[in-house]
Amino acid sequence: MASMFPPYSLATLRAKHPESSIRTHIQLRLPKSRHSEPVISNLISRYGLTVNILGALLGIDGYGDGWFDLEISGKVAIIRGALLDLLELEAEIWMDMEAIDGL
Repeated sequence: MASMFPPYSLATLRAKHPESSIRTHIQLRLPKSRHSEPVISNLISRYGLTVNILGALLGIDGYGDGWFDLEISGKVAIIRGALLDLLELEAEIWMDMEAIDGL
């Protein structure tokens, strides 16, 4: 089941000006069914976001879920759209609302 914690995170992003640039920190759990997809690469190429991988745990054997600790920078509207797409991939996202900074 896709989910975001805290649950009001997307509403908080919506309250910010869509064209403002921010940097935020998220933890992401991707189900094992998505291992073959370039999910992190798509955040960069499809959305034009800057992604810094702070940590990752992904078994080479394809068993279990993938866990990522990411710092993401970009326009608020673009980050919000990317997070919504991640939720459609059945990802779980933990967003540090204290770590949202204007650039």
